[in-house]
Amino acid sequence: MKQYHVGYVAITGKPNVGKSTLINTIVKRKVAITSYKPQTTRNEINALYNDKNSSIMFVDTPGYHNSMNKLDERMNSEIKSAYKKVNCVLLLIDPTRDFTNEDFNVIKMIKSFSIDSVILVLTKADITTKYNQKVIDVVKEKIDVNDIVSISSLKTINIETLINVIKTKLPLENKPIENIEDDDDFVISEIIREQIIFNTQKEVPYSTFVYVESKKFENNLFTIDATIIVEKETQKPIIIGAGGQMIKKIGTQARKELLKIYDCKINLKLFVKVEKDWRNNQHFINSI
Repeated sequence: MKQYHVGYVAITGKPNVGKSTLINTIVKRKVAITSYKPQTTRNEINALYNDKNSSIMFVDTPGYHNSMNKLDERMNSEIKSAYKKVNCVLLLIDPTRDFTNEDFNVIKMIKSFSIDSVILVLTKADITTKYNQKVIDVVKEKIDVNDIVSISSLKTINIETLINVIKTKLPLENKPIENIEDDDDFVISEIIREQIIFNTQKEVPYSTFVYVESKKFENNLFTIDATIIVEKETQKPIIIGAGGQMIKKIGTQARKELLKIYDCKINLKLFVKVEKDWRNNQHFINSI
């Protein structure tokens, strides 16, 4: 009977270290939004990688941070849930950045779950190797790592090597993991939120929530109505912009990204609504 290397692998590291970019590169499609701004990921995102002898579920987790509201509590809970089921952790470190308390807090969290297999993944292999040994030495002082792989997600350097190393950490099973179809509402809302993050500043990106009101597919046209929720009345005109230019820009860029996923024409309509303190509203938290 054919056997597969099967298991769950968490991708972790401090904010803006390239977790979402790596997971998108591995599965060769967009499943997690990316941004140069921290706290982009709000959900535990699962992405299945299959090849002829493996079935690996990669888990991209939100960054851990101090709980200020129910949304923070939800995201921290997602992290703990992910770590309880994984066979292996990829600890991403950017060797061009100083080792900080953020890195140490991630390592402390990994150790708290007593995970046996930790792979140190050094990012930006296409840019530099100058600081690698220094970073390796610092990390090794804090945690036992099984293997070290230097990669570039953008240039796809050593991605296959990383996957082969991961396989050695996973048990052999008779069946691969059953794939779960992406939830359209989640994919659409995340892509819209990505464009809000790219195009707005300060607290606005983190104060927004996007949900799909309705969607209809007819005659090769995918019509989507989505609402952008903000916390304050002052944030609504920022999202809309002068003469509606900002919301038009967000919609246009989100539509371009959606066209890469859905092979059809797309009509995207965006609306803005104020829901004060939604990050403490359990109804919205449950919808994320």
